[in-house]
Amino acid sequence: VSELIIRRMRIGVLMIDGTGHIRLANEAAMLLMGGQMGDALHTLAPDLDTRLRRWRHDGVADETPMQLGADLPEIVPRFTRLLADSDQSLVFLDDTTLLSRRAESMTLATLGRFSASLAHEIRNPLAAISYATQLLEESKEILDADRRLLEIIHQQTMRMNGIVENVLGLARRERAQPEYVELVGFSRRFIEEYRTNHPLEGDTLQVTATQGAIPALADPRQLHQVLVALVHNALTYGRMPGQPARVHLHISNAHGPQIDVQDRGPGIPESVAAQLFRPFFTTSGHGTGLGLYIARELCRANQATLEYVAMPGGGCCFRIRLAGPHSLLPT
Repeated sequence: VSELIIRRMRIGVLMIDGTGHIRLANEAAMLLMGGQMGDALHTLAPDLDTRLRRWRHDGVADETPMQLGADLPEIVPRFTRLLADSDQSLVFLDDTTLLSRRAESMTLATLGRFSASLAHEIRNPLAAISYATQLLEESKEILDADRRLLEIIHQQTMRMNGIVENVLGLARRERAQPEYVELVGFSRRFIEEYRTNHPLEGDTLQVTATQGAIPALADPRQLHQVLVALVHNALTYGRMPGQPARVHLHISNAHGPQIDVQDRGPGIPESVAAQLFRPFFTTSGHGTGLGLYIARELCRANQATLEYVAMPGGGCCFRIRLAGPHSLLPT
């Protein structure tokens, strides 16, 4: 009965004997360890085995979060003896994903509660500052040096307004209205529009595709918003020192319709990549830490996914996997 209870527990449970061999593993533990089991813990999960041995030796448990594989969820291991005089140990693997989602939901709920007040307290003064700056810029008595200061005021006002819009966007996300979208043509039109609104060199943005037409299902307006965020990030951070930015949109359909947004920058360290989509996480003093988070949430609303893909040759790739057009067909 005890073994049956352990096997059905939602928390991962391992029973390890004195030689470091796995004697029992429930289904949750198998999922958290990648779905494969072996006899020896040190061959299956060497980092976890190291922590267990340290705990057995000096009684100090390292319960900092860890991953047992690159694509596996973050866990917190906890150790205890099976019996007081036994050399067998129980290892409990707590999946921190649910806890992180709950904390994230609490953060966003709090954000939603003060968003209306934020709009009133910040947007109105910003509008007044922006309007006053525009009036001063029209004056013929302003010196050139002072005009430069006015430009700075105007730029920073626009930046602050963008921050407010991003924050408010979290609280008022509209429901997705998915429709048939031909990704190759859509991406080419997006690039042309982006070039019109942003002065760029001719080959800064490029589009390639594995075939002439790749259909998908998405809300065009929200997909456009996601691409704006990804391309802006790539142009801002995805360049090597002294070299021009190059951003490549690659559309393919090998495993379903997808768009890769690639740059030729220095890449992203693993420690940073794990936190890219967390709200308010940023490595820049100029960002809000919301751009990638909002982009991912928009993708989720469209039954799509957004993920970071490391590129062996350097640079970054953000991959959008979209729903196929089949759901539009009658059943």
